[in-house]
Amino acid sequence: MTSSIRAGIGVILGIGLSVVLSGQPRLLSLVLVDRDGKKTPAGSLPADTFAPRISPDGKRVAYDTFPENEGSKVWIAELAHLAAPRRATMVRNDAYPMWSAAGDRIAFISDPGGPQELYIARADGTGKAERLAVGRAPESWSAANQMLSFIVLRNYYSIWTYSLREKKAAPLIDTPGVNQHSSRFSPDGKWIAYSSAETGRFEVFVQPYPATGAKFQITRDGGGHALWSPDGTELYFDRDHQLFAVSVHTSGKFSAGAPVALPIRGFIQGEARRQYDLMPDGKRFLMLFP
Repeated sequence: MTSSIRAGIGVILGIGLSVVLSGQPRLLSLVLVDRDGKKTPAGSLPADTFAPRISPDGKRVAYDTFPENEGSKVWIAELAHLAAPRRATMVRNDAYPMWSAAGDRIAFISDPGGPQELYIARADGTGKAERLAVGRAPESWSAANQMLSFIVLRNYYSIWTYSLREKKAAPLIDTPGVNQHSSRFSPDGKWIAYSSAETGRFEVFVQPYPATGAKFQITRDGGGHALWSPDGTELYFDRDHQLFAVSVHTSGKFSAGAPVALPIRGFIQGEARRQYDLMPDGKRFLMLFP
């Protein structure tokens, strides 16, 4: 089941999974890229690597791979030693890892014989994974709210939250028939950025958390996969394999400036799950290149 799901996701994302599934080995380059476009190679990862995530201390990378006929696996490697990863989770067909705010746990999904489910486990590999809820992929971990955001797939993608305090899942952004995903809580937990296709194509939106009914459209010419700067004064997003930045003001009345194109392009990114990440200091992006 996971093989067909992941292959389907590859088609949706346009990330060239056919290369992996056809048995032609390749490597991807994991690269640190600053705002000026300067690239610092960090090393190589398998061609079936998906959506690497940097730990809060900036020293470890979590990612998944999909070896043919083996099911997906989650790995953690030291950023300085990518060639020596260790298996991070051991449920079944594990995928889409995301770090906790403290870096001591990871959230991920698995499909242990039924619907895909959301789990959390210790990042050091000890103990037993804890099942949280039925879900498609974890997206953001808010320390301020003690909450995860994740997506659920029915006939469309919707954004849900899981309260670590209340041990409860609840819908947050759910417009029937409209795909909405790539959610990201602001550093203070008071806002959430996300992608929505409600206009007919994916655009970046921001709304308050908890929801008030207010909603602010950030992009007008397409965009997705928003990330907040560590101080919450900027949002980054991509469009057509190029990265953009937009200034935002979240104190009092929300406002956003005009998007500015950064000289960062050519990285691997498809329509759905975000494939790049931001280093904790906000100075460089972690990206995959062919």
